[in-house]
Amino acid sequence: MVVTEAKTKKASGQMLSSWYDLARDLALRPIHSDKVHRMATRVLERLASLDRMTKEQSDYFEVLAGLIEDYEKTQWPIDTSRVTVIDALQFLIEQNDMTASDLGRMFGDRTLGHKLLTGKRKLTTAQIRKLADHFRVSTDLLI
Repeated sequence: MVVTEAKTKKASGQMLSSWYDLARDLALRPIHSDKVHRMATRVLERLASLDRMTKEQSDYFEVLAGLIEDYEKTQWPIDTSRVTVIDALQFLIEQNDMTASDLGRMFGDRTLGHKLLTGKRKLTTAQIRKLADHFRVSTDLLI
């Protein structure tokens, strides 16, 4: 599937609301070039900026985001082989303005966060699932 831009655009520049209008504006197909990637990213950003998406817009957004992600994985792969679980966890708590104590409180023990971040304690399967759900990441990142 290649994402291609149709020649017809809504004159007002407003975000199109129906799946048909969205697909006519930017057809959903695999992305094979940087140019199409930029177009797809612009459409995704327009959708993301809406206060509230319709079901059709949300579905379109999800499919388009997947196509963009697939292209980026093939064009700009990221080597994560040297990233440790502790590195990933530290990054996640920093990005979410949390502290080690906040992390520990998620599991009912304020001191546990520090132990996890220093490697004194390993994450349990239940903790990995809880963190993945909380931060909306794959459990693979925390294994």
